[in-house]
Amino acid sequence: MGKGSRAERELVNLLWSSGFAVMRSPASGSGRKHPQPDVLASNNERMVGIETKSTSRDSVYVAKNEVKKLENFCEKFGCEPLIGVRFDRLGWLFVRPEECEQTKKSFKITRDEVGWTLIRGRGFCRQETL
Repeated sequence: MGKGSRAERELVNLLWSSGFAVMRSPASGSGRKHPQPDVLASNNERMVGIETKSTSRDSVYVAKNEVKKLENFCEKFGCEPLIGVRFDRLGWLFVRPEECEQTKKSFKITRDEVGWTLIRGRGFCRQETL
């Protein structure tokens, strides 16, 4: 099992324990006819489609076409698009695509990004700084 799959499974368990119903879409980016997020979750108050990444570095880049597919799916499905990054030794950080720094080809998410953390039993909590 790869690092990305382990991170997705960790996220699914964290979301379930925080009161969300969750569906995971293995290999969502590859080999699928129609785009879909890695994880889809709802707790009857908030519904999110999450593209997940895992890294040991201080930042991660997500291709613009990958984010566009996420946004298109979420618009059609009626949920909020989030990019979820699991930073080693820090945990999960979730950001909306429009809050990310953009390069020519990618969205960049750093360890010190403003976003949400996911706290077991409480759900998404806004964090302004680390």
